[in-house]
Amino acid sequence: MGGPDGRSVTVVLLAATSSSAKRAGESVAVVELFTSQGCSSCPPADALLSEIGTDPSLGSAVVPLAFHVDYWDYIGWTDPFSSSRWSERQRRYAQVLHLSTVYTPQVVVNGRQEAVGSNRRALRSLISDALGRDAGVEVGLITTGRSVSVSTVVPPGLERPELFVALVQNGIVTRVQRGENGGRTLRNDFVVRQLQQVGELARGTSTHSATFDLGQSIPPRHLQVVAFVQDPRTLEIYGAARATLYP
Repeated sequence: MGGPDGRSVTVVLLAATSSSAKRAGESVAVVELFTSQGCSSCPPADALLSEIGTDPSLGSAVVPLAFHVDYWDYIGWTDPFSSSRWSERQRRYAQVLHLSTVYTPQVVVNGRQEAVGSNRRALRSLISDALGRDAGVEVGLITTGRSVSVSTVVPPGLERPELFVALVQNGIVTRVQRGENGGRTLRNDFVVRQLQQVGELARGTSTHSATFDLGQSIPPRHLQVVAFVQDPRTLEIYGAARATLYP
């Protein structure tokens, strides 16, 4: 485990269930926004994700994640948070959801349904639908200092879902110099900086660990950790939780 000096954060997955866990049966909506600082249509969707993610009426039931894709970078502005991995993740959703193309801004909720990311009514509808369904996997997060404990309970009937842990940053302000948003100052929240596929989960409980290397590009502030469990074939998300690592 490290902090601002050690530049790393260790995530420990515990076999014990924590009292703050998102228990099986409690609904959750993981909202993945595929966006880019180079896309002129994306800032309204970014703002909507920030609003949804801090809505006290939704609380921890909504888990927002912003994946900045890299296929807008050629326009003239290289999004500093973009990654080909996030573009590939979006393409996988397009295949599973039988879409003819990828686009931004796009939201995918619990890996099951998608909509235009700036469409408030559609997004609220998808979240409402997700929260009307029982979560299949219990996921809990507890932060202690600079470490995070993650607990999972997988019920019978789920065939080896995968656990992912993401490092998420809030409060990012960028002065965009070129491209479609040239001259604008953009704010981004819930930006996925790192994503680790920790491993497959057997039924019941299991123990894993993951370490995030903050490097010099990720300041140790405004950070959250998100854990979610996903079917590797259908991409449906069965459960998730988020917790603040650095306020």
